[in-house]
Amino acid sequence: MKKEVSPSLYRVPFKSVAGALLFTVFLGPLGLLYSSTLGGVIMLILGFITACARLPIPIMLVWVGSSIWSVYATNRYNKKILKN
Repeated sequence: MKKEVSPSLYRVPFKSVAGALLFTVFLGPLGLLYSSTLGGVIMLILGFITACARLPIPIMLVWVGSSIWSVYATNRYNKKILKN
C-alpha cells in the first residue's frame, strides 16, 4: 500500500521590503542581516574597517550600499518563494 503525500499547507512568509529598508536605514549593515545573512556579515566587516580608519565618505557608502543590497536581497528572496 502506498502512502499518498498531500501537499503541505505550510507557506513560507514573505519578507517585507519596506521593513528591510527601514532596518538598514536605521541600523546600517546590522539591519542587512534581516535580508541577507552573508551580506550583513560582509558589510559589517567592511563597515568596521572603514569606521576604524575614520573615513567618512566610505562609511556613508557602506550605509547606502547596505540599503540597496537589502532591497535587492529581499526582492530576490520573495521571487524565489513565489517560484516554488
